[in-house]
Amino acid sequence: MSDKESRVLHSFSDRLAIDRAVKDLARARNAYRQDQLARELAARGKPVLNALLRNLAASDPALRGGLGRLAQHMDPDLIIPALRQAAMDERRPEAARLTAVMLLERYLGQEIDPAMAQHIPASYDVARESGEEAIAIAETEPLVLVEYAEQLLDEPPEIVNAVLQVITDMKDPRRARLLMSIAAYGDVALQKEILTALGGIRHPLALQALQTLWHLVSPDLQPVARRQFQKLRLSGVRETATGTLRALLSPCNAQGHSFLWFIRTLDDEPVGHLLTLIVNDELGVVYATAYPDLDLDALPMPAPRGRAHRVRMIDSPHGLLLAEIDPLLGLNLLEEALQSMSQQDFPWPGEIVVFGHWLWSGRPLSAPEFSWPRLPEPAPAINRRQASALLEHPAFAGWVWTLPDLGQLLRGHQEDALQKDGVIHEKIIDILLNEENRPRLSRRLLQQARWLMLTGDRKTAMQVLAVREAVDAGDRNDPFIRMLAWRSLLTAAADRAMRNALRTINSGSDLKIGK
Repeated sequence: MSDKESRVLHSFSDRLAIDRAVKDLARARNAYRQDQLARELAARGKPVLNALLRNLAASDPALRGGLGRLAQHMDPDLIIPALRQAAMDERRPEAARLTAVMLLERYLGQEIDPAMAQHIPASYDVARESGEEAIAIAETEPLVLVEYAEQLLDEPPEIVNAVLQVITDMKDPRRARLLMSIAAYGDVALQKEILTALGGIRHPLALQALQTLWHLVSPDLQPVARRQFQKLRLSGVRETATGTLRALLSPCNAQGHSFLWFIRTLDDEPVGHLLTLIVNDELGVVYATAYPDLDLDALPMPAPRGRAHRVRMIDSPHGLLLAEIDPLLGLNLLEEALQSMSQQDFPWPGEIVVFGHWLWSGRPLSAPEFSWPRLPEPAPAINRRQASALLEHPAFAGWVWTLPDLGQLLRGHQEDALQKDGVIHEKIIDILLNEENRPRLSRRLLQQARWLMLTGDRKTAMQVLAVREAVDAGDRNDPFIRMLAWRSLLTAAADRAMRNALRTINSGSDLKIGK
């Protein structure tokens, strides 16, 4: 083989590899992984640009989202002119030209000037085709429905309304799930229109969509969802939910995060569905991931309420402590988290939208009610030994308060920075008990006491409540508060030292090598 032939084959092989890598963006297991792959690809320069342009006509919304992330990591001077040219090129398919416009507007923050807009085809034709494609892809990749909804809602209102009408007129009952996903992220007027449209789809999928949306729309629209739900029930449509719902809850950490797991076991099946959430006491649901059809052997075995499971997390050296709880309590905690997100106008995690039927299917349209176990009276004030044992309790594993910039705290106090009961230690106690943090710490201790009562650990719960009383009273001499402050200081100092060491290693000019 000649050198020229070898170079041609090598170039062709590289092109195929890059094309495969671009298509792999659509199969990334989560947004973080997709962004990581896009960043690595973008570093390969112009050959990747050519692959991106070749894939502009893709009908897979997940791939179009991956192309957007790829475009964000490419050289703007390279990608922006190329996409503008692609959008204007009437020899390209309409889908490719519209995708180029979408990447420019949505991912690169570019405005489309009027002269260019005159040459862009009507986008609802392509959106209709991709809607049918999204419904089909969602059979194996349900989150594609969320990607489609987000892309559609970025279009002008007249396009959204036209596409919505096209989807509503489809005959495929699976359109109910696509309508549900659009409603979850749309405004109130759009939600009302879709709720009414769902009432006209006589299929269990429409019931599931209404059950999920009841928990996601504004309270003013919940009666609309209820009327459409009852309309379908009266017409003979019935749910197809099977199996049993389980819920598991972890203690919270010092930042107010708790793991909340839902497991839907299927009747007479060796597999089940797992929805894992991280819930924050102020922000609501901050993380969600779903595992359909998971082997039951990989899940904690069913146990009596209050039994604590120790679960080993993938890619983590730490075990997770999860208590088996009443599913109604789990749903109640989720409802509170969703209300918190709604008040702050945070978008719903896609997993809650497309897998909400795991939780709510077959249940009445109402917020679940559950009473926590009655709390005991606080124990007498605890001593140093008890405080140390409490911080070593598995429920308090990793409890460290996040501190502000340690450099500012250390300024002028380097000599006694890591001295117990020193100036910096006292400053951190001030931080723990200031006007902003004291109610947070009190609330998180209350969560811990409730969790301990769920597991039947009444004695430890009483000690936690005693610490909570000290926090509420601003008692800076309480041994638990002082130990938590000291632990937080040591952790922050270690983190700062590690960052400084890494900066030194990464800046070769700072290294002096002697003879």
